[in-house]
Amino acid sequence: MTQNELLYMLTIAEHRTITRAAQELFISQPSLSESLNKVEQEFDTRIFSRTQEGLVPTAFGEHYLKTARNILDRYRKLETDLEEYRQLRKGSLTFGIPFNLGAYLLPRILPAFQQIYPDITVQFKENNSTELDKLMLSGKLDFSVMHYETPNEAIHYDLLAEDDFYLVMPLTLAHKYQFPDYRTLSIYDLKALEQEPFLMVASRQKLRQVADSILSQLSIKPNIRYTTKNMETAKRLAAAGMGITFLPHSYLNLFSGVENLACYPLDPSLNASWKLVIGYPDGRPLSRCAKEFIRFLKEKIQPDEV
Repeated sequence: MTQNELLYMLTIAEHRTITRAAQELFISQPSLSESLNKVEQEFDTRIFSRTQEGLVPTAFGEHYLKTARNILDRYRKLETDLEEYRQLRKGSLTFGIPFNLGAYLLPRILPAFQQIYPDITVQFKENNSTELDKLMLSGKLDFSVMHYETPNEAIHYDLLAEDDFYLVMPLTLAHKYQFPDYRTLSIYDLKALEQEPFLMVASRQKLRQVADSILSQLSIKPNIRYTTKNMETAKRLAAAGMGITFLPHSYLNLFSGVENLACYPLDPSLNASWKLVIGYPDGRPLSRCAKEFIRFLKEKIQPDEV
């Protein structure tokens, strides 16, 4: 069996169809079907049962796939060990990052890193934290840069920085309440805003979870005027006078400035922040290139810069 064959079988098990697995692997469907037939003929038994739910591993298939994962993990460890003996500048790494965080961090980090290490091949995949966890644990990513959520026991987390949240409102409202720019708002100040319209992101987003936590501590049931999947949309609606929202400090000037907006840090007792972390599979060694990129990232992203 080749390394590719092992990977092919694991990808089929993941997607349960030849078509989607072939798309993931960037090979033709007939070629993947031929590889599966070859493996099943070699062992003279079925790896997968054909069911209405797709291709489901047989009892033998479950054992085969478990063994395949172990073998591929050893391949990766061998590659990592050998890479330690190569020159650092000739390595490669692949990491994951959420979309908005990528827009904020990557232009600050990648040009400086590639200037120092021009021959290191750097690739990144953008997705939400849940999907990035899956990609990491399946061996498709070396690590992820993300906002800390409910911890996964299979992932080790290194803290990069903590990003404080701000209340963002139209200047017209700021004048109404006579809040000075960038003054920390007390709990009393925030309670006074209870009847104002709020602009919120979708409920499953980490941004929304932090906002909900803030409002819950204030015992405020918000009057939500609009819900959006895009924090930039919430910000621009606030600038247009449509309501107030919560945003992390790092995103205040991400896609646009703060014209027509007033931005206020919040009372420290609310713990209104999220943690920026690096996550990587626990027990799986990082390549030398990945370690160097993480070291570089920690050096460049100081807590007071986020």
